[in-house]
Amino acid sequence: HTTGILVEEAQAEWVAPSALVRKLSRVRLYAPSQRYVDLRCNGYHFFATDTVELMRFLADDTRRAGVEIRFGSAFAGVTTANATLALDGHDVACRFLVGADGVNSRVARAMGLDSNTRLLKGVEWEYEPIERAGDRLHCFVDPEHAPGYIGWVVPGVGVTQVGLAVNDSRKPDIAGFVEHIDARFGLRGRRVNAKRGGMIPINGLLERFHGDRVLLVGDAAGMVSPLTAGGIHKSYRYGRVAADAIADHLERGGPNPGDALKVAYKRDAWKHWARWCYDNLPVAGCMELALHSGGLFRRAASKVFFDRYASG
Repeated sequence: HTTGILVEEAQAEWVAPSALVRKLSRVRLYAPSQRYVDLRCNGYHFFATDTVELMRFLADDTRRAGVEIRFGSAFAGVTTANATLALDGHDVACRFLVGADGVNSRVARAMGLDSNTRLLKGVEWEYEPIERAGDRLHCFVDPEHAPGYIGWVVPGVGVTQVGLAVNDSRKPDIAGFVEHIDARFGLRGRRVNAKRGGMIPINGLLERFHGDRVLLVGDAAGMVSPLTAGGIHKSYRYGRVAADAIADHLERGGPNPGDALKVAYKRDAWKHWARWCYDNLPVAGCMELALHSGGLFRRAASKVFFDRYASG
């Protein structure tokens, strides 16, 4: 359900095996007219991944650390039993429960925690490799085909990823988007190897994402940028913070892990403000005009993509 694109911050948290990633050093940002600007930031890269193999690698790494993974074994509820929580339908009990079960978290509902309310619908088609995609991340501001977010073309690891995301009140029309950009990339008639899709939370960190003996992380907790909809690096970073805080709480009587995580979490208020602007202002039309401003627009766009101001 993910594009599997890693940002520089994710690689800083945990380095993915080089055979499973493709480094992309530039972003080409297109206006609705398909006029574009190229962006880069020295030392900053995006990494397309062989997502399936990367997930297998992570699962194997997790097992080597002593964790038991039960595939196809959904969370069905929990029963409180003195100092433990017994998982309904499973022979498992725990002292502390972590809900890392995605945007529509069952753990959140069962434990009376908040749920995500602001969502994007994302869909992606995986094509055979296309040379025209080059070695950069292509992003399309396109209110017709991708209202509320963007469309993208990513030269991936042995594939080309084409996708878009839209406000949850709209239906993604990826076929229309593919047709719209066909003259540039020559997608028509090429083989589609795989299709995937899913929901992306953009409400930011939930207010009630933890309780006495339970904590949500990742998409379940809304740990996703409200602007760029990126969340892998936050899952890496705050998953580690949560694990350390839970260990401290259980082994040394430390503070509630949720309180510790809330203090550590970087909220980036400017991204919420930018999300409001994107949803409520004529951003596409402004972008068409701003392309004439050259360096000023490039600096602002670099802040969005690289979280820092950069040269062109």
